[in-house]
Amino acid sequence: MSGQRSWAVVGAGAMGSVIGGHLALAGHPVTLVDVRRDHIDAIRAHGLEMRRPDGAPSTVEVAATTDPAEDLSPVDVLLFMCKSFATVDAARSVAHALAPGGVAVTLQNGLGNDRRLAEVFDVDRVVPGTTTVGAESVAPGVVLMAPATAAGRSMTEMGPPRTVVDGVPDVVVDVAADLVAAGLPARALPSADGVIWSKVAMAASMGCLTAALRRTVADVIGDPHAWSLWTDMFEEVVAVAAAAGVELDVEALRAHCVDTYTSVGPHVTSMAADVVAGRRTEVDALALGVAEEGRRVGVPTPVTETVGRIIASLEATYDRTL
Repeated sequence: MSGQRSWAVVGAGAMGSVIGGHLALAGHPVTLVDVRRDHIDAIRAHGLEMRRPDGAPSTVEVAATTDPAEDLSPVDVLLFMCKSFATVDAARSVAHALAPGGVAVTLQNGLGNDRRLAEVFDVDRVVPGTTTVGAESVAPGVVLMAPATAAGRSMTEMGPPRTVVDGVPDVVVDVAADLVAAGLPARALPSADGVIWSKVAMAASMGCLTAALRRTVADVIGDPHAWSLWTDMFEEVVAVAAAAGVELDVEALRAHCVDTYTSVGPHVTSMAADVVAGRRTEVDALALGVAEEGRRVGVPTPVTETVGRIIASLEATYDRTL
């Protein structure tokens, strides 16, 4: 790849829209792909509006579609930001659009997203990673950036495809450089496993626990029973990571989790919001994904698996009331 790489963001929710919008402002050809017709129609009619926390808006003209089979031409980077459970179907819908030499990048939540993409694309073209870019949807075509993202303090980290055992391919370095130039800090790493598991340790514990309890982050921190459950879940996640050969600075990660949770206060996690709204969650890639990996490496995860099963049961019975 050389020159201005073309991108398609597959899953143009709040985070995907912010990333795609920054890249478009930096001059890259970008297409946003999403199933929400109201959001896509608003972007096509009026552009994507990205608001900063102080309310200052930035509007960018960017291509957008709900029909990639019809509207999406070959691109250099397919960036997947959709929900983990939609990954395979989404990948199949855009498989025709990965240009020769291009890569499929996942910055999605949870475990196994690169393996899901490898069901559709050659594994040596799948780039795993994660991001702390934050945003929320305000209205169709309008997203509000999190303060850290607006201030340039988010971080996107990517590793090489699983087939690469030494070094970082130029294409991964180039993709990270595009994000940096667009105002979104990023870096290419020899392996993405550490950053993926670090994020899972935060999301599979607090995200899943707040969803199962239908409580805010502050509620969990403030209740000794809930906090004990979080501690057990965190310990199980890092134990599975260690058995899987992923080195984490556990005490530093624990401190980071506590600092983050304390700073967000009465925050409703995305998974808790999904449960309250009766939507499908990403529990299979988080708590239940950790439990599955725990069985593979011989590490029991009783609390994490129980919380995961509670969420799965809630999903299966949304239409029922006492």
